[in-house]
Amino acid sequence: MSFPQLGMRGRLLLSAVLPAILMVLILELVFLNHYQDDLERSFEERGLAIVRQIGAAAEYALFSGSRETLNMLAEGTRQGDPAVNSVSVLDRHGQVIVRAGSLARHPLPLTEVLQVRKTGDVTTVLAPIQQVSLVLNGDSEIWRTGNRETKPPVTGYILVEISRAELAARQREMLQITLLIMFGGLLLASWLSLRIAGGVLASLDAAHTALRRQKEYAELLARTDALTGLANRRAFDEAAEQEVQRALRYNTPLALVMTDLDHFKAINDRHGHHVGDQVLQHFARILSASVRNIDLVGRWGGEEFAILMPGTDLEEAVQAAERMRLAVENAECPLIDGACRCTASFGVAAFRPDTPTMISLLGRADAALYRAKDGGRNRVERG
Repeated sequence: MSFPQLGMRGRLLLSAVLPAILMVLILELVFLNHYQDDLERSFEERGLAIVRQIGAAAEYALFSGSRETLNMLAEGTRQGDPAVNSVSVLDRHGQVIVRAGSLARHPLPLTEVLQVRKTGDVTTVLAPIQQVSLVLNGDSEIWRTGNRETKPPVTGYILVEISRAELAARQREMLQITLLIMFGGLLLASWLSLRIAGGVLASLDAAHTALRRQKEYAELLARTDALTGLANRRAFDEAAEQEVQRALRYNTPLALVMTDLDHFKAINDRHGHHVGDQVLQHFARILSASVRNIDLVGRWGGEEFAILMPGTDLEEAVQAAERMRLAVENAECPLIDGACRCTASFGVAAFRPDTPTMISLLGRADAALYRAKDGGRNRVERG
């Protein structure tokens, strides 16, 4: 092809611009395809993470026939993630034991391996629950008996259906962004043909990094109490369920401490909520400084906090709670208009294999806390 009306300058410019345009188009298409693959993989991993969380907690509950625990897990998972349409726990014959949300529109055949089916509007994940552990990577774990290898028996299934609406929206958004960047790159290519490819790639990398940081920040906010910086109730519940399952499986001690500031309403009424927030932050700092690195302190709600103590029996937890009580009592809380002293009541309970649920452990610790309140406050009671 020749361009007789173009001079030498135009031909040179055109010969430089055309490769640049082609490079920009290729880079944009490669990035868009890579980004969509990353989105799809991230979305699938999200479904696997949901199944992993439910399956690990549901293994014993399914074995023990605790429908209440299974229902709590299913409902909690669905309410905690708006993209989850339904969560079902099935027995080994495929009969629904509990279900949260609508009936799954795309059921999968029962097998001993993980299955993922993607349709236009939903992703369906079916994973077997095995007696030893939940299969999440498609490969069954092996029990060795002598020289023979056998698969752990399947005791049930987790069926999760996740809406792909959020994924589709992000794909459309990225497509629009990509088209805008492409158009700008084509305009600039006539003047910066040798630099446009690097500039577009750098801007796309920056956009990808910004999206990843926003996602990480959003996940952090979803698990952190904004006022105190401690784990919020959702994050604490997830960690507690895992520790309960670990304590049950390995027969290790586990303790839970519930604590509540005494007369906190009076502080709010007298000084205002801004002072109440300062007191809560002060209380959170004392609790965090009084526990080990492996312990988890979370804000349960209002002025009530919870401390999860793995590897700790009842007596050790009571002693730790007493140290926390003294630390609160002896610490002076700095306020905007002066200082004040506060006290707190504590309820302590230890995990029992005969009642192997987080609800039971929480109930006994909460009951002990109320006994401490009724007994005059600023004290530790065991449950």
